[in-house]
Amino acid sequence: MKLKPMNDWAVIRPSDAAEKTAGGLYIPDSAKEKPQEGIVEAIGPGAFEEEKYGKKKDEKKKRKFIPTSVKPGDLVLYERYAGQTYAIEGEDLVLVRERDVLGILSGDGRKPLQISSTTSAKGTTAIVKEVSGQEKKAKKPLAKKPGKKK
Repeated sequence: MKLKPMNDWAVIRPSDAAEKTAGGLYIPDSAKEKPQEGIVEAIGPGAFEEEKYGKKKDEKKKRKFIPTSVKPGDLVLYERYAGQTYAIEGEDLVLVRERDVLGILSGDGRKPLQISSTTSAKGTTAIVKEVSGQEKKAKKPLAKKPGKKK
């Protein structure tokens, strides 16, 4: 790559948008959402920040260098409308400031959220909770109230 970003700018290669829904329907190009995650290709060394609070107007403000914490190769999540998109060497790349990066995602096999529950035959839900190694039922079937006899 020929582009070397300045200050705290990061060059991100966005991931591809989903082509199918969870139900198996294909999404047309016009309806695909803009991806919010991608791989960092390059990042600048850092930026200078001025101290703002607790100083008088007459005093000269001190500048402090803050190095970047994101590294090339990291899979990151960034704000939806942050940065600018450029076509460099035939690829669409996004330039984003490091403060617009929301977090670093783990690149090893993401698993979906799984909620385990069981259903009894009478229609009452019996969710099993684990409390300090013991299993406990959340709901018990209610006993019928005695009714009046005619």
